[in-house]
Amino acid sequence: MNVGRYLYSKLSSTSAVTALVGTRIYPVFIPQNAAYPCIVYMVENAPLDPSKTHIGTHDIAKVTLRIWQDAREGQNAYDVLDSIDAAVRTALDGATGTAGGVNAEVIQYLGSRDGRDEQMLAYLRETTYNIIHK
Repeated sequence: MNVGRYLYSKLSSTSAVTALVGTRIYPVFIPQNAAYPCIVYMVENAPLDPSKTHIGTHDIAKVTLRIWQDAREGQNAYDVLDSIDAAVRTALDGATGTAGGVNAEVIQYLGSRDGRDEQMLAYLRETTYNIIHK
């Protein structure tokens, strides 16, 4: 299953998220000349049962969301990261159901960390979730 479809559908249909980033929600990397703030997601899939001694019905996806904001806005940029992070967490943490054709059994927030880009032009908030899905 393509958990990326779930993430895009869920986040782009959550008004608290789109009020902050619009539909600037991208897989893997930020497109050239894209505006900030934006969200980039990456997905690692694995079987829910790592022994795989039988055919599994569920998989677990470890999802990393990178929230980016222009650093030239100083403290306000960091506050924007906090707001987007909170909106995303409200949308995803504990969520169940189908979005983008993917059925999420449960989503669990694992944590976050702050960072920056190499040129120190953008702030970064990296958050991680597990999504158990069919």
